[in-house]
Amino acid sequence: MADKFKKINKEFKLSDSSVNSYGFRLLTAGYLLAEFQKNPIGYYMHQRDNGVLVKWDNLRVQDDCVYGTPCINMSHPRGQQTADEIENGFLNAASFGHFVVLETSDDNKLPNQTGTTVTKWFNRECSLVDIPGNFNSLTKLYDKDNNEISLADFTNNNLQNMKQVILSATQLGLLNLKADADSAAVDIALEALIAKANKVEGLTSDLAAANTAKTNAEKKLKDVEEKAQTETINNLVAKGIDDKKLTAQLGEQLKKDYASNADGLKSLIAGMPVYASITSSLNAGNLAKELADKSWDELDQSGELENLKAADLGVFKAKYKEKFKTDYTGS
Repeated sequence: MADKFKKINKEFKLSDSSVNSYGFRLLTAGYLLAEFQKNPIGYYMHQRDNGVLVKWDNLRVQDDCVYGTPCINMSHPRGQQTADEIENGFLNAASFGHFVVLETSDDNKLPNQTGTTVTKWFNRECSLVDIPGNFNSLTKLYDKDNNEISLADFTNNNLQNMKQVILSATQLGLLNLKADADSAAVDIALEALIAKANKVEGLTSDLAAANTAKTNAEKKLKDVEEKAQTETINNLVAKGIDDKKLTAQLGEQLKKDYASNADGLKSLIAGMPVYASITSSLNAGNLAKELADKSWDELDQSGELENLKAADLGVFKAKYKEKFKTDYTGS
């Protein structure tokens, strides 16, 4: 394993609270060292695509500064050269990168400070560089949601209100743009995309309006059908009461039970016998008894045979057989 990495016995100053070349400050007091210690890696000149070059050991905060010692990845194409440059005194600087900014303040600025003060933060990498903070080793700032922060806006104290979106190669491809497309080309592509989106939005609005109209029409039709069915049911119950097949109380109950089934109610009422009250039944019984005491001829002469037949068919048949010596075959 000795040829895979090399620990360098040289401590680097990684950061302090002074104003950097971009005009803002990163307060050491607000540095979350533990976050970086979870994965203390770094690159050469912040060039992530070339792979991890260094891992930092002995990270510590002292006297408003952050310190660490590098362990070089000798498997990296630049591993041996980097170790030699550090040991020979040619590579003496390191630079934090991928800053995650959590809190800022514009209070108590230093005389030469043009940007804001980052009061709570941490970094995700720390690269070895030839000149710390120069434009060749430009580091990046990110907010708590990992959205990149523009250094220009950051210097102008607009951190709280801005969010810069960096398009990936895939996103540029979706816009039919090349990877090196400038902001003007991106603006034109986005305007075209917005125009298309507005057309789609217009079609969507028209479709929504059509669906609303359809829904309203269906509701009106349903209301008409329900009203017609209710009217049919009311008419069926009213006729059933007139035909002495239903009482008013039973009719109201049937309206509820068959509120959505007029055909079923019609069939039910059609099969019901004529309703006879208890009083009517008693009266019919008394009449049958009175007529039963009379002979066939008396009933025939008084025209009461049909009354007896209706009141008590059994007595009627008995008197018929007695009179004609044969069974009554009628109904």
